[in-house]
Amino acid sequence: MKLSRLRRVLEESVPGFPSPRRELEQYRTPPEAALEAVSLLPAGCRLVVDLGAGTGMIAYAASLSRGWYVVAVDVDDAAVEAARGSSLYPVSLVDFVVADASRLPLRSGAPGLCVAQNPPFGVVRRGADRLFVEAASRLGAAVVVSMHLFSRRAEVFLRRLYGRLGYRVDYMAVLRFPIPQLYPRHAKRIHYASVVLVLARRVEQP
Repeated sequence: MKLSRLRRVLEESVPGFPSPRRELEQYRTPPEAALEAVSLLPAGCRLVVDLGAGTGMIAYAASLSRGWYVVAVDVDDAAVEAARGSSLYPVSLVDFVVADASRLPLRSGAPGLCVAQNPPFGVVRRGADRLFVEAASRLGAAVVVSMHLFSRRAEVFLRRLYGRLGYRVDYMAVLRFPIPQLYPRHAKRIHYASVVLVLARRVEQP
């Protein structure tokens, strides 16, 4: 399927959040951003884990564009039920799991395990995205592709964070990320945030 067609399919078929929760910073990932994130994953991935999967945008993008088996994890059972209700669920290789990213019911160190995620940006709960990066590290992910709120200070922090966890940041790109007016404090119909897309690889220990 051509990417332009797949983008339209994702836009039309991945549901929004039925009851968005501000404390979880729930926004549907734009299909363009999801496809760009998935394109960074290497061919050697054998299993893709999407932490904080929400209603499944990245998970479905990974499965439908590259044919990977994806385990999509989210703490919100309503979001997971909405994701399973998509017309894409029967035709994809995605399993959805309700779980907290800090207490994952998954074994670590699986060969070829890669993580692609759009975690909470940490606007409501400071450091929330760091917890997801640490969770990916505990899984033993060979590659982590993740989205974070961009600033020059955040860029330095992310390089240090990934380095401390045993990863080397190989790529960073800034995306224009639309956030719709979902919560009472939102003044604009759509706010465009600058989000940095990070590709990090686990450093082989000598």
